[in-house]
Order: sequence, then C-alpha cells, then structure tokens
Amino acid sequence: MKFIHLTDTHVVGSGLLYGQDPAERLTEAVTSINAEHSDAEFVIVTGDMTHWGDADAYARFADEITKLQIPFHLMVGNHDDTRSLMQTFPDLPRDENGFVQQVIETPRGRFLLLDTKASEGHAGAYCDKRCD
Repeated sequence: MKFIHLTDTHVVGSGLLYGQDPAERLTEAVTSINAEHSDAEFVIVTGDMTHWGDADAYARFADEITKLQIPFHLMVGNHDDTRSLMQTFPDLPRDENGFVQQVIETPRGRFLLLDTKASEGHAGAYCDKRCD
C-alpha cells in the first residue's frame, strides 16, 4: 500500500514566511504528487497546515490541497486553529466531543488520525475524551 505523508506546510494568508512563500511550496508538492504518485491511496496532512491559523491562510491552503487528484485527510497541528479550519473544511470528520479525528480502514490495516492539539497554547495533549 502506498500513501503520501505531507506535513508542516505552514501556509500564510499572504506574503512570505522566513523568506519563502509556503503556498508556492505546497503547489510544487501537489504538482509532484499528481504527476509522480497518483497511484497512492491517499495523502495524510499531519498538521500545521497554516502558520497562524487564520482564515485567509486556510483559504490559500484549500486552493492548493484540493488540486490533489487522490483523496486527502487532514489532521490538526499545534499551529492550526480548529475553528478556522472547520470553516474552510466543514466536512472534516469530528468525534462526539468535537475533536478532528477519525479511523481509516484499509486492506492493509487501520489508520488512526488523532487530534492532539491542546485547547490552550501550542502544546500537544491527549485527554480521556479523545480515547473514546
């Protein structure tokens, strides 16, 4: 089974981040995945889709990631803002407690996509509510 792991795209609403445009780099990654890895089952983006978690950055991220020709799954990172993310991707799977997490069943095994963003600050967390 082949899948693509993409992480820490850190897209910003406009301008540069540390002298680079993260959205341009995401465009290059999506182009490469479509051209060279279209046989993959899916892409998992493991968080930090945006750098500041703002709506404009999620809009730019969405403009690029939706150009993928294979399915993709998004996970929340410590730079992400769940509220802004859900406004851009309202159909993301959430559990009964509102955490963005899901189980993906494949012929090769089970993928657990867990939401480990702490409710306050930049740290990770995994409380009892997320285990259910």
